[in-house]
Amino acid sequence: MKEYDVIVVGAGPAGCAAAKAASRHGVRVILIEEHQAIGSPRHCPGRLHSSSFTREILKDLDPRVIVCEYRSRRYFAPSGKVIKETPLPAESAYQVQRDEFDRELARQAALAGAEIVLNTRVTGLYKEKAHTRGVTTASGDMPVVLGQVVIVASGTKGRLSGIPKQEKLTQPDETPFGGFLVDLVGIRDIEPGVIETYLGATFEMGINVLWTSNQHEGIIGFTDMNWYRRLLSGDSFAGCKFRDAHPVQIFGYVVGSAGGSKLEHPVKTNLILVGDAAGFTSITHAIVSGRNAGDVAATSVRDGNTGEASLQRYVDKCRESGLYRDTLSWSPRMASLKGRSDAEIEALIPEMLANNEIRYGDVWDF
Repeated sequence: MKEYDVIVVGAGPAGCAAAKAASRHGVRVILIEEHQAIGSPRHCPGRLHSSSFTREILKDLDPRVIVCEYRSRRYFAPSGKVIKETPLPAESAYQVQRDEFDRELARQAALAGAEIVLNTRVTGLYKEKAHTRGVTTASGDMPVVLGQVVIVASGTKGRLSGIPKQEKLTQPDETPFGGFLVDLVGIRDIEPGVIETYLGATFEMGINVLWTSNQHEGIIGFTDMNWYRRLLSGDSFAGCKFRDAHPVQIFGYVVGSAGGSKLEHPVKTNLILVGDAAGFTSITHAIVSGRNAGDVAATSVRDGNTGEASLQRYVDKCRESGLYRDTLSWSPRMASLKGRSDAEIEALIPEMLANNEIRYGDVWDF
């Protein structure tokens, strides 16, 4: 059985950030990823919201991972009229090439000293007399990996069915739901750097977003591929924009019904949850939580105390970083448009504009 100081489960942004941070303290770190390639399969459009951490995250990365910098969000009425445009701070909101972005973070972790193991699925915690001593895997080469602290960065899937669920750290009644993201080329009348937001009955939630990549291409999400087909066959404003577009990539995503609800107690003795496994849903949240966990785990190992009280410093650091602040994206009024007709939405727009109820939280206060 191999033995390390810190075991990190999952090589997404949170896991890579945790492995890098812990390795910088000089402790022995292993980063275990279940897939054959880090960043694959893709489950995310790759958006980085504006925050005080965004520039710092990107400064050490190869600039080729940046697809687009966003300068504004533009809102359209069902008729196609532009009803509002909100500027974004310079050098703050981006779309990144998510698969290569993850690999860049993994390269940083490896260069900091972390050992990376691919194609190895972690099946649970390894315990001796009820005390966590490492993890078990489905690999015949390394069925057990020992470590003093296990950092779980297994995302939504892990929160719903993996170690967080097994350790009863998550909400017991949480259920999964998913959808699809479609990368389309040949979209009409779009601008690089502008996020388009459509209000209308075309979409199940009454609202949807196009994350533009360039003057011809962007990524848009659907809860069901039937909605994608209905969009292209309809005569709505949004449908006309996408009618001649062609999909170059389709990837699915899964979120939990409690997504965005941060866990108040994401630690146990020898165990820390980070990223979406702890309810920190955005890429930026994931990276900052992973970094905090790596620092705390390594310091606790060096201090010879990996008990729950010592690892609780991770939660304190996340609160100090602002990760526990409310980051509701859609205004409640916009979210309430579900089920309304185009005519009803058009009639509501003047009132919503007057009350500043047409807004999305691209700029997050942390």
